Amino acid sequence: MKDRIQNRTERKKAETRKKIMAVAMDLFNRQGFEQTTIDQIAMEADVAKGTIYNHFPEKEAIISEYIFSLVSEQGPDMLALLRKLPDTRSRLITALHKSLEWMQVDLNNDLYEKYFTYKMSKAAQALKGHGPSVSSGFRTVLEQIFVWGKESGEIRDDVDCSFLADQLELNHIIRLIFWVTYPQMSSIHESIEINVELFLNGAKSAL
Repeated sequence: MKDRIQNRTERKKAETRKKIMAVAMDLFNRQGFEQTTIDQIAMEADVAKGTIYNHFPEKEAIISEYIFSLVSEQGPDMLALLRKLPDTRSRLITALHKSLEWMQVDLNNDLYEKYFTYKMSKAAQALKGHGPSVSSGFRTVLEQIFVWGKESGEIRDDVDCSFLADQLELNHIIRLIFWVTYPQMSSIHESIEINVELFLNGAKSAL
């Protein structure tokens, strides 16, 4: 009986969290992040303002949770697709392009910038021991690609796959922040390919 009540309570919390996230993302996209208040989200979601803060300490955390849920939902299908590709380079480029497609479905440039700035801020706080970093779940996809690369002999054995995934994701985020800030100055698709090329082969001349 106690387990059933507990499961029902957890399920209700999850449903409330999902509803808050859906309402907030709709408001963010329709009227802008800064223009959307917690009071508005609470009213639209028909929950108390305190309930929102119980689930999300700040508005940026809602975007972060949305990205995480998106990656969690589509990640397995992506890995199945990537496994069929011939090498690490093509897998990384496809994965980075796909991550961009996921976010472009429901995020405008304003929300891109808010998310990536929030993610970088949380990473800096985590390094100082002031809390956990923010994960999109995408690092797991990149890590698996490097695992496959080691198995095929493309990736060196003396570097941890999780470290490689962290470094590439960080590079990718920096390039995305630059792109959303100055979209007229660069092609994000070309930037992704250059990023992967430099990451795998370095900057030294092939001659």
